[in-house]
Amino acid sequence: MKIFKNRRGFTLVELIVVLVILAVLASLLIPALTGYIDRAKRDQVVAETRMLHEAVQTVAGEAYASNEWQSDKDISSFITIASKSGKKVTNFEDNGTYDIFKNRYSEVVKLAEVPSLTNGDGDFVAMLDQKGSVFCLLYNTGRGLLGAYYKDTGEYTVYDTAENISNYKTHYGNYNNAVVCIDLSRPSGLPVEPWSKQYIDAMIRGVSPE
Repeated sequence: MKIFKNRRGFTLVELIVVLVILAVLASLLIPALTGYIDRAKRDQVVAETRMLHEAVQTVAGEAYASNEWQSDKDISSFITIASKSGKKVTNFEDNGTYDIFKNRYSEVVKLAEVPSLTNGDGDFVAMLDQKGSVFCLLYNTGRGLLGAYYKDTGEYTVYDTAENISNYKTHYGNYNNAVVCIDLSRPSGLPVEPWSKQYIDAMIRGVSPE
């Protein structure tokens, strides 16, 4: 019994010292952990954007050889290749719905295997040149992050503010969940071409492209 009587607990000062040490460790670890989580989220967006890019390019390559593509590109500088709605998102005067556009969109989603597109939380806009090559892809994850691919630089970019998402919807919402082909050889006469990486990036960031 004497052994137990001689034991003593922690003093208040000792407890405070321990708590202070724990608080210091937490203040050091939490920012590092938060930064790691943020990087992991951004890496996931890049991976999903890359998978979507590859899926769009595969479907675009198949469509490029079609008679429909060849005939449409001869008469228009801006045509629809695929769309979730089946509508010609580049020609609002055409009220028709086309299964071929729906089928191509479904094929893109199937090949990409991106969860946010499968469950409907996310959306995208893919832009092709007249040779069927993806020169820009904008992918809204539905999780507050926007992924982008620019052929100009070959890079994948992640935008992470609510303003970026809002600007994306404002400037490119008309082509939501669609793949469109644009004749880049026709200059607009503007100081910065509206389909260049410089211009699109500026629109998403909400700054002047000049």
